[in-house]
Order: sequence, then C-alpha cells, then structure tokens
Amino acid sequence: MDVDDQLLLARSLGASIRAARKAAQLTLSELARRTDLSQPFLSQVENGNTTPSVINLHRIAQTLGTTAHDLLEQSNRSPVKVVRAQEARRYNLSPSAVLRFCVTGTRLMDCNEVTAEPHSAAESGTTHAGEEFVYVISGEIRLNIDGQDVALRAGDTVYYSASVLHQWFNDTDETAVFLFVSTPPSF
Repeated sequence: MDVDDQLLLARSLGASIRAARKAAQLTLSELARRTDLSQPFLSQVENGNTTPSVINLHRIAQTLGTTAHDLLEQSNRSPVKVVRAQEARRYNLSPSAVLRFCVTGTRLMDCNEVTAEPHSAAESGTTHAGEEFVYVISGEIRLNIDGQDVALRAGDTVYYSASVLHQWFNDTDETAVFLFVSTPPSF
C-alpha cells in the first residue's frame, strides 16, 4: 500500500469511526474512557492523522457496537465512483441479454443495466434477500413478481421485496433497456 492509499485509508477509517461514535451518542472523552485509549490518540484517528492497530480498532469497534470489518468496509466506500460506459464490466445473462455493472467496489446496493434483445427473458425466476427497484429506460418488459405479471414501459418503475420469486421477460419485437437496483448487492 503506497502513501496515498495509507492516507486515504486513515482519513476514511477516521470518518467511519467518528460517524459510528456520533451514532452511538458518545463524546470523544467517553469513547476514550471506555476503550482505555487516550483522547488525543482517538482525535488523531478520527482526523485521519493515524490509523489504530488491529487490537485498538477491534476495541473501538466493540465499544461502538460494531465490528472492525464494518468500520473498514464503510471506510472503503468512496463518496464518488464513476463508471464510464465504455469501461464498465459486462456479463452475458443469456445469448440475448447483457448486464452492465453500473457500480463497482464495496457498496450497499447494486445497480445494473440490462439490455434485452427481442423475445428474451431471464433464464429463470430467482429469490434473494433484500429489495429491488426496476426502471425501464427504453422498450417494454414484463416482470413476473410472485406470480403477478407487471408490464412496464419506458419511464415506468416497480419496487418489490426480492425474497419473492421474480423474473423479467421482453415479449416484444424491440430491444429493451432497464435498470435493476437491489439492496443488498446480489450480483
């Protein structure tokens, strides 16, 4: 890890710790007392000037009611991630449907664009934890959500629990393009 990466980690981890401390409604001095770490040290951590040892990170996380992994994962999220259309990863869902990943890295949600050729469909229905939101950019699709057919045209949206069986279809003679947004990430 180079110096710039270390600095970015220190700053983002510090911000995660500060946010968790405030969410726990603790002052810096109270966190210092409960963790047996000095207030100046914790201030340096929160300001991104230093990173705590693994043992101290676990101690801080436990006191804040979270885990070191969660604090590090939150700190790994950049506030802005740009994915250029021509650089996005793609995945063939079937011979007639391509998925473009619109989001990269550690995240709380997925956003994927599907381009579905005429008379194509998801290979099968699926279920998973979380929720999904679909937005049709162009064309028309049909979603079967828990046995109910929902027809969507450009500009239409639908939101549903992903724990019910769901599957998309393009029954038309035109290509359809739509976004699947889900949380937590499922793909």
